Amino acid sequence: MTLRTWQLRLSLGIALLTTLAFALPLGYAARQQAVDRAQQRAERRAAVLVTVLAATRDPGAVRAAWQTTGEDAASTCVRLPGAAEVGRCLADEDAIARATAEARAVRARAADGQEVLLLPVRLPDGRAAFVESLVHEADKTDGVAAAWAVLAAAVAALTLIAVMGADRMSRRLVRSSADLVRAASAVGRGELGVRVHVGGPQEVRKVAAAFNTMTDRIAGLMQSEREFAADLSHRLRTPLTALRLELDLVEGSVADRLRAAVTALDQQVTHLIGLTRKGQSDTAAVVDRRSDLTSVVGTRMAFWATLARAQGRPCDVTIDPEPVAVEVGEEDIVAALDALLGNVFRHTPPGSRCDVHAGLLDGVPSLVVEDSGPGIPARDAASVRGHSGGASSGLGLDIAARVAMEAGGRLVIGTGRHGGAQVLLRLGGEQRGWNRQEAPDVPEGASPAADAAF
Repeated sequence: MTLRTWQLRLSLGIALLTTLAFALPLGYAARQQAVDRAQQRAERRAAVLVTVLAATRDPGAVRAAWQTTGEDAASTCVRLPGAAEVGRCLADEDAIARATAEARAVRARAADGQEVLLLPVRLPDGRAAFVESLVHEADKTDGVAAAWAVLAAAVAALTLIAVMGADRMSRRLVRSSADLVRAASAVGRGELGVRVHVGGPQEVRKVAAAFNTMTDRIAGLMQSEREFAADLSHRLRTPLTALRLELDLVEGSVADRLRAAVTALDQQVTHLIGLTRKGQSDTAAVVDRRSDLTSVVGTRMAFWATLARAQGRPCDVTIDPEPVAVEVGEEDIVAALDALLGNVFRHTPPGSRCDVHAGLLDGVPSLVVEDSGPGIPARDAASVRGHSGGASSGLGLDIAARVAMEAGGRLVIGTGRHGGAQVLLRLGGEQRGWNRQEAPDVPEGASPAADAAF
């Protein structure tokens, strides 16, 4: 349920309760007024005959006067002493006895259920006459339906006005809240230039102002971080330049391999400088990219081949011949591969094997790096930043794990065919039966790909 719907329902309920609290008593009062009017009409009809009885007690004269009342004659009756009746009398003996004892007008029910007003009239000779007047049921409801219709229209109009007013206020509140939601979503996508219009209720204005301040702070911190990374990368240029000049004095194959390594490192530093200086408008383009896994791995392994030969490491590389598209950028794949191979070169003795496979495993784009070293004892904590143990910074496997997560997969650590560590990056959908502790074996010649040994 949205905030606007909730507020409209609440306003509707409050408006209905408030108007009904006034309408119901007014409707009851209208009903009582109709009853009182019906009784007053009956009393007025009876009063005419009471006046006649005060002037004469002759039955003929009373009948003549009764007949002159017109339509009211059917609703009235006179009981004269001696059981003489003028008109149709309905009151029973009990009502007559009660009226005589109380000496006042009484209400009674006739045998057919009609209400009768019975008035005793004391005659000069001490006897009593009685005047009856019917209280019609139609008179009791006269005007009640119209009163209820007016009250219902008033309730509907007041409720509509209240709901429209609440809806107008809720639109302002929801509009401000929706702006906050859109801005927060945009910031979540990396669009740090988004700001919220400060408007609406006081509380919403405070939240909007705090959100803008927070976004400015985040943008400033990220800009400072990018500048720091770029400056640090620039500082690496000086030792790289010095190293390149020193290599000009070295001859032979070793110098060629070192020049290739320095050139690759210089390219990575240049790429890092450009990446850290990208503006906010480039963020979406950096996030939403695709690349060819086999092409990137094949190109990057030319760099690691130099280091492998320098340390005397046999390194078998198996790459599928067909392109394998993954939902991450080339620099992310390079970063993950560098992190995994960097761990192999750093934590295994020179001469240890190093095997790399890039392609499809069980239909999933995968990158596998194996070695013949001592393996990874604490597999659960190995890919957690800062928890790899030893002298490592704990960033290598964490970087690789993040790349796998961005591609919709995960990182799996296991034991390789050579008894050392096997790190598998699944760069796509999950497959049943794989878990973090048990990585699938990568058989020899698993793919009809081009195999290269460095």
